[in-house]
Amino acid sequence: MKVGFIGIGNMGGALASRLVGKVPLTVFDTDFKRLDAWDQKGVTVAKNLRELAIESEVVLACLPTSNEVKSIVLGKNGIANFLAPGSIIVDMTSGDPAVTREISGLLFENKIELIDAPVSGGPRGAREGTIAIMVGGSDTQFERVKTVLGFISHNIIHAGPLGSGHSIKLGNNLLNLICRMGTFEVISMLVREGVAPDMAVEIIQKSSGRNYATEITLPDNILSGKMNQGFSTAMMEKDSSLALEIGAKHDLDMALGKIAQTMLDRTIAKYGLDADMSAVASLFESETDAKIRP
Repeated sequence: MKVGFIGIGNMGGALASRLVGKVPLTVFDTDFKRLDAWDQKGVTVAKNLRELAIESEVVLACLPTSNEVKSIVLGKNGIANFLAPGSIIVDMTSGDPAVTREISGLLFENKIELIDAPVSGGPRGAREGTIAIMVGGSDTQFERVKTVLGFISHNIIHAGPLGSGHSIKLGNNLLNLICRMGTFEVISMLVREGVAPDMAVEIIQKSSGRNYATEITLPDNILSGKMNQGFSTAMMEKDSSLALEIGAKHDLDMALGKIAQTMLDRTIAKYGLDADMSAVASLFESETDAKIRP
C-alpha cells in the first residue's frame, strides 16, 4: 500500500519516520527546508501536493488546524483533485470534528474517503511508537488503515464514527490543561511550604494525584530545565477552545475547563502564542514566588 504523508513538522515528522522502510512512502511539507533531510531516508519527496496524491493510496496528514486540512484537500491544487477514487485520507491533526465531517461530505462525489485519527503522547511517544491514535470512522475504514497506523504505534483505538477521534482528542487536551494548571498550583503551594519541587513531584507521582504533568511534563521538561515540550500555547488554546465550544453546544457549564482556559490566557498574555507550554511553569513562578525550575 502506497502511503503519502503531509506535514512533517515536530509531530508529523516523528510520526512519518515510523513508516520509513515499512511502506512505500512519499512526503510533502509546505516548508521545503523540512524536506531536505528526507532525501536521505529512502523515501520519495514530492515537490507539490499533486505529486504526492498521484503516488498515494492512503494519505496521512498532520497539520496545525482543520483549516489547513481543508485547504490541502479541497483547495485549488488540493489532493482531492488528483487522488484516485477509492483513496482514503487519514487526518491526524488535532482538528475540529465539525470541519472534518464537512470535508468528508464534500469528498463524497469524488469517491474519496476521509477519517480522523489524531494522536496524543507528544513527539516522544511518536518516536517510540507508543503514541495513542484515536480513529473516527466506520468499522470498514478502521480495518483499511489499521495496518498502516500499526507501523506508527501499537496503541490504536477505534473511537467511534467520523469525528469521534477529534472530539476525544479535544476533550483529552482540555483535561490535560486542567490537570496541568492544578498540578502547578499545588506544586507552587508545596514549594512555598518548603518542599523541594522534585521531591513533591516524586511523591505525588506515586500517589493518587499523579497525572501527565507529574509523570512527563515536570520531570522531563521543567525540573530538567529543558523547558521545551514541543507543544505551543497557541496549539493548546486552539484545542481547549474547541473543546469548550463542544461543551457549549450541549449546554454544559464546563466550569473547570473555563478556569484552566483563563490560566492559559494569562500565560499567553505574558509569554505569547509562540511560547512552549512549559511557560506555564514560568507563569506560576512569577505569580507565586515559588521556584520550580532548577
